[in-house]
Amino acid sequence: MKTITKLAAILFFSTIGTNSFAATATISACQEEVCKDYFKQYKKYARLGYADAMVTLAELYYYGHGTEKNIKKALKQYKSSAKYGSVKGQFKTAMIYLNNDEHRDLDDGIKYLKKAARNGHDTASLLLGIIYFSSDNHKQDFKEADKWLAKAHKKKNKKIPAFIEHIKSTGNFNANNFPDLTAAIEENPIQIASEAKQAPKNVSTASSSKKQKVEVITVYGSLIDMFDAQLASLRNTYPEKGAQNTGSRIAGKTCAQTLACGTTSDEDFTRGVRNIMGDQAVAMFHEEFRGTAGF
Repeated sequence: MKTITKLAAILFFSTIGTNSFAATATISACQEEVCKDYFKQYKKYARLGYADAMVTLAELYYYGHGTEKNIKKALKQYKSSAKYGSVKGQFKTAMIYLNNDEHRDLDDGIKYLKKAARNGHDTASLLLGIIYFSSDNHKQDFKEADKWLAKAHKKKNKKIPAFIEHIKSTGNFNANNFPDLTAAIEENPIQIASEAKQAPKNVSTASSSKKQKVEVITVYGSLIDMFDAQLASLRNTYPEKGAQNTGSRIAGKTCAQTLACGTTSDEDFTRGVRNIMGDQAVAMFHEEFRGTAGF
């Protein structure tokens, strides 16, 4: 259990810090008329079958923006968007199943993590690797852990170095147990934390010193700008009606620039890791690994 809780600490601190996007827009509780108006618009488009509208409506329910906070309704909308191919909807559905006391269901969490991972969500792949490597809440399965961790590595997930180091510390990392991950590392070596300790530190720590205390969705522009851009797109496209949509449908914008397929908060990831692995030894880890690259 000691190594498991130490790993939870590793991944907890690997999530702290600001995002690399140019600006942030925070969805938070809001009962002003403008918030209620956006909520009504998204509810209309979600009912018409737009996956992007469904996942944004889920966010509004999740945070209580323009409506009362309602996790059950948020989950319903996330699942609906997941059905129509929203990768963020798939991942957020998984996180509610992993994190929320009322809805916690590890099997369903794994089911939706796999949907997201198969659509290229690298954090979903990492979490699957953690679940299958851990024996606390799930039967340990090195073969499955290897498959998903290799996918996360190939996607250059920034949190995987800490986990690779942990596997090595348990004595379980070898080519027999992790052939795909071993091959991925050989093809594209990465610097793990223990090696980073020996490397000169040339990176400014100004951004990492600001620890996020609230959940944010990181996007370009203001929240209202993002709402308006997405609603404009919905008015000029057809609903999915069963067609799969795994990226941005707003012309000229990348997935990271849209609400429906943008980043997932560090807090969501942290809670998921804590629920899978446990939550102790955080202070000990912070002293031992403070300042290493990537953390």
